[in-house]
Amino acid sequence: MNYKTLTLTLLLGLASLQAQAKMTMNHEGHDMSQMEGMDMQAMEERVMTKGVITRLDQASGKVGLKHEAIENLKMPPMTMVFLLADPALTKGLKVGDVVSFLVENRAGKLTVTQLQKR
Repeated sequence: MNYKTLTLTLLLGLASLQAQAKMTMNHEGHDMSQMEGMDMQAMEERVMTKGVITRLDQASGKVGLKHEAIENLKMPPMTMVFLLADPALTKGLKVGDVVSFLVENRAGKLTVTQLQKR
């Protein structure tokens, strides 16, 4: 291989690497503000809500809670019954206990996915 061919090969290789780097860094067509919003939404969904247990029904997998506003569901304070993702979440808890909980809307059913005594 002569120097002209070697030089040309190196230049083409560098041009190819530059193009790949530019494509990797180019987010054109991606709305990054939406992605950041998704991160914020995910964080908001993980905010625990304070409540008081008003009813425990492990057999049916339900818990009654008098709760503060549930921000991720835009729900005002009230008392209502929720499904439990796992009835074991209520282990060691009793009516009257103050708790923190996380509730999600799973296919139209409000479901407590985390529950802990405060």
